[in-house]
Amino acid sequence: MRISGIIIALLILIMAAVSGCLSGKGPQTENPAAGVPASTDKTSTVDSSETKVNSEAGVTITAMDLGNNAFDIKLDTHSGSLDYEMAKLSYIRDSKGNMIKPESWDGGIGGHHFEGILKFPEFDDSSGFELVIQDVAGVKERVLKW
Repeated sequence: MRISGIIIALLILIMAAVSGCLSGKGPQTENPAAGVPASTDKTSTVDSSETKVNSEAGVTITAMDLGNNAFDIKLDTHSGSLDYEMAKLSYIRDSKGNMIKPESWDGGIGGHHFEGILKFPEFDDSSGFELVIQDVAGVKERVLKW
């Protein structure tokens, strides 16, 4: 009897942990300076002039504009492995609708967290632009606007 009680208690704890990881609160955008969610819509917040954050489907992507057409990209998750080739999934969409593919990615791939520099050829950013990252964690397109 005692062993079955322990097994039942362990199963309840495991189920609670799994349901916490899989809870579907929906997409969130965060203000990294404050460390708190800013909203629960699919748009990225204007965190600062350089940094944008997108959190959807359990994956948070943080992009910092480093200038010179380079971006520091960080991906974080609490479940699964981030097996994404950022140079293949990313592009800049300029104010005229042109798609500009990156020249290089110097970051890693895989694991719960990875980071690197995504470098693009020169483009006109005077009228604003979007960094688009496709097909991460089942989200067709994440758009970070500057």
